[in-house]
Amino acid sequence: MTNTVPFQRPDLHCHSLASDGVLAPADLVARAAEYGVDALALTDHDTLAGLPEARAAAATHGLTLIDGIELSVLWGTREIHVLGLWVDPQCPVLGARVAAQLDARRERARRIGARLDKAARIEDSYAKACERAASDTPGRPWFARVLVDEGVVRDQRHAFNRFLKKGQSAFVSTPWVTLEQGVQDLLAAGGVPVLAHPQAYNLTRKRLRELVRDFRNAGGQAMEAVMPGLSPHQAGLLEECWRHFGLAVSGGSDFHSPQQKWLALGGLPPFPPDGTPVWQLPAAGHAGSQALTSEVCAP
Repeated sequence: MTNTVPFQRPDLHCHSLASDGVLAPADLVARAAEYGVDALALTDHDTLAGLPEARAAAATHGLTLIDGIELSVLWGTREIHVLGLWVDPQCPVLGARVAAQLDARRERARRIGARLDKAARIEDSYAKACERAASDTPGRPWFARVLVDEGVVRDQRHAFNRFLKKGQSAFVSTPWVTLEQGVQDLLAAGGVPVLAHPQAYNLTRKRLRELVRDFRNAGGQAMEAVMPGLSPHQAGLLEECWRHFGLAVSGGSDFHSPQQKWLALGGLPPFPPDGTPVWQLPAAGHAGSQALTSEVCAP
């Protein structure tokens, strides 16, 4: 299939202050426009809250905003992330899922805070994380920032390794929705379910193929295989999977903060010329019908 796209420099995965990014949605859109991004998917974790502000900013900057979300789901006992691109934010099914996910996040955050109060001897770490996140559902990166600010750890990586990652004293698992149900909810909202950053789960080749197989069997339609910083080995494994399981290819920076210099907005390698890009799927709305020949995601 000819790799045509109505966008010159898309970025289909990024985060704002509405979840665990550091920029307000409007500032994120402005930065994306500054970097030449002409189509941006805002995919905050388990929330649609940033979309109205981002949409208004996108109109100001002449940038196409793709309504998105990144759902946390369980594949067995392992947490996996699934993007929903071109979702309908008004869909009742998706609204109910978001509400349930946020309740789960809030309860997890409170439990993390209680554990950190004891393990790190910080007073009311939950409230401090909420203040930094401007939300009552702060994720682990916000608790990591509290630990750094309180002088308990050197940096965020140290915070995760000492307190927040699985097996450590402040880690709390979350009863997320199953992979199958999460994918179905995204489909109900008219979205394209995309397996997010498959290389980040540290799976063996066999287990990675099992994940991609189960994702496709659940109704998944695409997987992220175009991202900054992939090693040749990682890129090869992802290509093997999308080819074998017949999935479309998506890509994004997973931008969270300007401090992550290696994850600049829109800084993607080219999409594979013989793959099906995600914007050509029927559920991608009008994007596929307005295709213009272009070099995709030129650095």
